[in-house]
Amino acid sequence: MNMMRFFKHPLFLSVLLLTVLYVVFAYVLNPPVPASLLIQYMVICTVAVLLVVTFDNKMAARFFAPLIALFGSPKMLLPRIAAFAAVVGGVGYLTYDMVKPSVTSPLELRTVHPAPPSSLRAYGKTYDLLKLQNPYREQFDETSEDYQAIVAEGADLYYKNCVYCHGDLLNGEGHFAKTFNPRPINFQDVGMIAQLQESFLFWRITKGGPGLPREGTPWASAMPVWEEMLQEDEVWKIISFLYDYTGFEPRSWELEEKSADAVEPAPVDPNAELTEEQIDAVYMKRCSQCHGVDGDGLGVAADRMYPKPRDFTLGLFKYKTTNSDSEFPTDDDLRNSILNGLTGTAMPAWKGLLSDAEVDGLIEKIKVLGYWDDVEPDELGPIEMGAMPAPTPEMLALGQKTFESICADCHGLKGRGNITSGKRLADDAGNRIWPRNLTHPESWRVTLDAQDVFQRLSVGIPSSPMPEHTTALDVETRWATANYVMTLRDNAVPVSKGESVIKAIRVDGDLPTDPADPLWDTAPAMTFNMGPNVIKEPRLFTTLTEFVTVRALYNDTDITMRVDVDDRTYSVPGSELERAYAIEGVEATRDAIAVQIPASLSGTNEKPYFRQGDKKNPVNMWVWTAPSVEPAADETAVIMDATGLDKAPKPREDSSALNAKGQWADGQWQVVFRRPLETGAAGDLQFSEGVYTPIAFAAWDGVNGEKGIRNSFTTWYWILLEPTENPTKIMGLAIAAALLAGFLFLIIAWRARKRFSQQ
Repeated sequence: MNMMRFFKHPLFLSVLLLTVLYVVFAYVLNPPVPASLLIQYMVICTVAVLLVVTFDNKMAARFFAPLIALFGSPKMLLPRIAAFAAVVGGVGYLTYDMVKPSVTSPLELRTVHPAPPSSLRAYGKTYDLLKLQNPYREQFDETSEDYQAIVAEGADLYYKNCVYCHGDLLNGEGHFAKTFNPRPINFQDVGMIAQLQESFLFWRITKGGPGLPREGTPWASAMPVWEEMLQEDEVWKIISFLYDYTGFEPRSWELEEKSADAVEPAPVDPNAELTEEQIDAVYMKRCSQCHGVDGDGLGVAADRMYPKPRDFTLGLFKYKTTNSDSEFPTDDDLRNSILNGLTGTAMPAWKGLLSDAEVDGLIEKIKVLGYWDDVEPDELGPIEMGAMPAPTPEMLALGQKTFESICADCHGLKGRGNITSGKRLADDAGNRIWPRNLTHPESWRVTLDAQDVFQRLSVGIPSSPMPEHTTALDVETRWATANYVMTLRDNAVPVSKGESVIKAIRVDGDLPTDPADPLWDTAPAMTFNMGPNVIKEPRLFTTLTEFVTVRALYNDTDITMRVDVDDRTYSVPGSELERAYAIEGVEATRDAIAVQIPASLSGTNEKPYFRQGDKKNPVNMWVWTAPSVEPAADETAVIMDATGLDKAPKPREDSSALNAKGQWADGQWQVVFRRPLETGAAGDLQFSEGVYTPIAFAAWDGVNGEKGIRNSFTTWYWILLEPTENPTKIMGLAIAAALLAGFLFLIIAWRARKRFSQQ
């Protein structure tokens, strides 16, 4: 009975309610509530609870009775001491937590579907978005051949222009999607285009990220302004394709009633065996845009892809578990590639979208295209793997010796894919290809562990220069090499998952100028994905520049950053290495790396456009350029002021405030940038401790002929000059707050004790 009275007591119920509200505000709501707003919410809720429980004198007396007893009753001495310690300690801790330097990145909120304008100006015309309709949907019935021809044209346009970000599956997982924040839209999500009118899509496609209203900031959307690259009819064709492929209907404000004669389609068994006609339809819808109508790898998207889509007619498949004497893969090998995709390529994971019957049908279709549908499974011999040994130091030493003698010619001593043999590698179709960067497993295909690496060593990668090694290496040596290859990822910093802040560490004394200075090891390293410019003409669709790693240090006067970019080729025009690996038909340029920061901080969440800023929000670009042999030129470091992609960045006449030195070794550029924290120049950002500053990076691969806006880049991240803690100040405030809380507690206890004695 006493326990029930305790649970029903207004003080307990009030504390329970406030606790639940705190948990909801702090941990349940998504996106999370900022700390300052959380405090406001809790103050409001606490005041509201007190108003309720003190509504009348009787309720107030019951509510405060336990507190009066705690502070005043002689029998409550021990609980009173415990409460005193809890209050003093709690206030001291909370004060310390609030005044200590914070390294949490600023919270960014954006509207997913911002309100469109009532009218739109595009293609030299003004559109009323409230009345705008898809002309093809009005002109043709959706089941007609004419409309399906429009959808087919839209598919070709999508795979030539949109697949790189939104993906083959239209799920926002294109092979460059990981570069962007926010990520590209998932068209398969029922909360996306299924809830939108086609006029909304027309607005977003034609105007892109720069056309977003203010609530759509921060300016991070990578959506191109397609009005500049597509015609009006092409935009409508893509919109028609999006709805047809996903099976959604565009939202309409008009109420639609089903006809009384309408017949619901019969349910389809997803595992029922498909007819040849149905299999062909699946192939045409899901595969032909890349692999071609005839399976020859010449789909509409193939020209802009690296690596090229597989040519099924050759009957050659890179990733299989059958031995090198078996020409073909098993059904399970093909099924694995279809369901799980090939990381680092345009081949997506079809798991969840294709049924088992559709996958089985496509496997048979692939065999027919390659003229090997009559091969029996027992003709496909497995790899002799033996028992997988533990990676002992002795085994890793053997693996390193083998790797350096056999593999380093292509993959480089550090495994970054920098060819040292002088060979120009190509696949069986004559397409130029480059060795895998083994330090970044994010780009490995169908290879997750040492067992997979062993298979690649044993079988090779058919149709590529990667040979099989069963005749050159015994089983033990192949296992040793596979285990050593797994250690090469230690030569790189993994891509930062969910982290967006580069923490610049304060240094007492001189800052390092040499990339090899051990002082760099004290700075936390952050690695970000890079992607090529597929946003604005002239566009770049193939690049080998995938990652950038950054470290930062500062002292009383300067800030310095070491920016590392893996680059398989030493692109110094006229040098021996540049001539050896030049790409036919491509005019080599000089390698370059850039750091980009706003010219000033806005004080709001609005940032400059992440690609070289915009007219209202200019950016500073610190651009380092590699040297050249022919024509002779030294490396340069220039500060440029940029106001968007429509106008080339303007180099400053005086860039003496910036110093940058680069060094290339083992397939990687390491460039050290240095600039004073405060320059005094009106167009420069002035760095301060504890201030979050947007920062982005760009790189130009000279052997690929990259220049201007044809480069690779990141979206915005943050750099923070980690504030130096003042222990005396922080602890002093915490102790002062704790002492004040203790003093107030004692006064309340003294008055309550006096009142309790009188009662």
